[in-house]
Amino acid sequence: MSKRFLNKSIHHSAGVESLAEISTVEELDPPGLSLVEKNPPKTTPHYWRQRLLLRRYHFPASGEAGQALAAHIEHDGVGYFFPLGLPDIEAAAVKASQIYQMVASEGWPLVSQRFTRELIVSFEWCANPVLWTYTTIHTLIDRPTSANVEILPANPNRQRVLVVELDAGIRRAMCWSIDQQSGFSSVACDSVEAFNHALSVHKPRMVLLNHNMAGRLGYKSNGTIAPIQPGVPALVYSVHADGDQMFVSTPGGCNGYLVKRVKPDRLLEPILSVITRSELMTEDLLLRVKYYFQELLQLPSAPDNSALAKLTRREREVLGLLSKGCVDKEIAQTMGISVWTVHGYIKSIFERLKVRTRTEAVVRYLEK
Repeated sequence: MSKRFLNKSIHHSAGVESLAEISTVEELDPPGLSLVEKNPPKTTPHYWRQRLLLRRYHFPASGEAGQALAAHIEHDGVGYFFPLGLPDIEAAAVKASQIYQMVASEGWPLVSQRFTRELIVSFEWCANPVLWTYTTIHTLIDRPTSANVEILPANPNRQRVLVVELDAGIRRAMCWSIDQQSGFSSVACDSVEAFNHALSVHKPRMVLLNHNMAGRLGYKSNGTIAPIQPGVPALVYSVHADGDQMFVSTPGGCNGYLVKRVKPDRLLEPILSVITRSELMTEDLLLRVKYYFQELLQLPSAPDNSALAKLTRREREVLGLLSKGCVDKEIAQTMGISVWTVHGYIKSIFERLKVRTRTEAVVRYLEK
């Protein structure tokens, strides 16, 4: 039986980036096959052998090769991509048939616990205009998370992020992604009942909250990053089977839509420059998010730049580094000066630009 692997297509989501390049494994049926052989039931490896996909997306935490085979398995109107973790066609087809048989006999909850799924996670920074980032994850099965780690004393160099998620595989993947981002560490919360205790014990800098749990916790943000308690902002995220489903879920009637794909280890990218502040205001976070998306599009603006023109060369250099999210110590090392000198430059920048916060100063710089 001959095979070919060159029937390539791109899986698109309307209005967003393609998620991954897919190569279908196409099988040519030789003459003389019976009707059953040509149309095998879904419970057989032969059925799935003809429907395997070569997924080029690689989720680092999964430990799987980027060229491993996958299958899209659907039952009762619900479907997911399953990374099979196998390059061999026969073995991958057997595994796909096993997954389908379990779905048909035991249901989706059990399958979700036993097998890795590929999912889209979207982060709802702002509702109008819609400002979302999204990433692709693989659910992690039977992997430990920071929820099992001993509670350590607060570390000013690492910000704790509480991940509130019922699904263990998604929760592990989210925690892994947070832990990969420099300066952050994750704490997992697996139930509504444990949420208040987790807030009290771990004292997180920020909360990532599954959209389906927000209402049960009494959190109402109208799709925008907002405080869940004084000084602790919460960001709602949603989980989707694919990019098309994500796009359909975006709210209607908005002035505009901006959806940006990020890597799993850059989930908090839009707010990195302000999240480490000692006093964290939700308004500063939302302002930073809006200018993050503005930077991506390089939106034109024509503000009064006379105050910026009065800055010295070194002050402009400090302000440029601030806009990239650098902290005072990093600025000092880059410029070869002391931290105290950096503080002096920042004070002078505030006076010249007539601003009171670093966010305002950076915004003025980005508007130039």
